[in-house]
Amino acid sequence: MENQFRESDIPIGDLRKLGLMKNGKPDLSEEDIDALVAGHRTDLITLRDIHGDGIHIQKMDAKLSLQRDVDGHMSLQLHPIYRDVKKHPMLLDVEADQLEQGTLTHVLKTYQGGDGKKKTWLIEYDPETREFISSDPQKVRVPSKINGETLSELQKEQYRNGDVVQLTDGTRLQRRASSRSGVTSNREALMYSLILDGGISYLLLRGLRNLFGNKSAQKDAYTEGYQRALLDMQQAQRTRQVPIYQQENEQQVSGKGYSR
Repeated sequence: MENQFRESDIPIGDLRKLGLMKNGKPDLSEEDIDALVAGHRTDLITLRDIHGDGIHIQKMDAKLSLQRDVDGHMSLQLHPIYRDVKKHPMLLDVEADQLEQGTLTHVLKTYQGGDGKKKTWLIEYDPETREFISSDPQKVRVPSKINGETLSELQKEQYRNGDVVQLTDGTRLQRRASSRSGVTSNREALMYSLILDGGISYLLLRGLRNLFGNKSAQKDAYTEGYQRALLDMQQAQRTRQVPIYQQENEQQVSGKGYSR
């Protein structure tokens, strides 16, 4: 699956200001670098001894993400843990409260843009940073298959809009912008198949977080469909040199403002 950014897009100067350079290389885990280039947020990272604009911060935990402005300039966005929740301007108070309490996983908000066309934002809450996160469902790259199962148009729409997608083998998954992998599931691993430029690419996701609010332990990832899709990926790699992408993701969950 094509990443949104390249590793060379990561602004070294921004990393250096945050004390995240070591021996000339980014002092980040491979998993956090993968998250950045995929357009996701990292896990919480402890920053120490930060100086800037006359401010000295001895220690701070924050997530990082990449952003490209209209001129193509790349910058590293800092998502600290907010002390107080800053309400999102598009949310009703009851919606914000339900997101914070975990009784809602997300809210879809539709509005009319300046060009007169309707636009939609998916808003969720990240309890780790106490931040509301907005994303554009229309910019989401939806897999054609998951664990070898072809997604229906309804399932693709559910994936895009942040709803839980149920597969026939009992696998359940949900797109989450606050997750380092961009998805959570009742299984620790998933195999994506994507159609890119007329060909198939594969994305192997491992170490996934459990579904938001799921009280049950994650199920065995190695379903028949997952293993069959893994074999298909390996066969495709041997015969056609199909790109294989692999992400090792979250291990545990810790924890305002809002961002778009």
